[in-house]
Amino acid sequence: MLVNPMVVVYWALSAVAAALYCSAAMRTADFLASRWNESVAVVFGLLGGLLFTLLTWPFVLMVAWWGRRAYLRKLAAPVSATVIESGHRVTHTTNSPFATHRVRLKVTFTHPSTGVECWVKKEFAMAEFRRSTAKALLHRFPEGATLPMLVRGRAAGFDLAPRPQWVDLW
Repeated sequence: MLVNPMVVVYWALSAVAAALYCSAAMRTADFLASRWNESVAVVFGLLGGLLFTLLTWPFVLMVAWWGRRAYLRKLAAPVSATVIESGHRVTHTTNSPFATHRVRLKVTFTHPSTGVECWVKKEFAMAEFRRSTAKALLHRFPEGATLPMLVRGRAAGFDLAPRPQWVDLW
């Protein structure tokens, strides 16, 4: 199977949730701006809502990550995984002076319910100013190191205490 059907459902629900959050933030800012001064309501509503959405979106993602991690910690089985592949790659885009540091981890573990050997691959993308974080993550989990994981059914996640990057949720 090339694409897990749950990935499609997850991305569709994520897109709907992001659109609803952005719409609610814009409507709230428009409502507050119209109560303040009718003549500048459109400008302040649009700019204020957009600024509020951009500033608070990382916090919404952080709360979602905490919720998923708490859910997995409550219902999933802790498993020790072994890193079989780790790598660091730097990509430069043509239109940006900043590089993107990508740390890739591939781990194997024995599924607690079925006893089958499984593997998970995750790539963390970090901006240039987080280069030291990317290198620290790579040095923290070299090939052969053990990594704590939480596994429940077909869901598995790395149990990393400090979240590596706010955009990398799962």
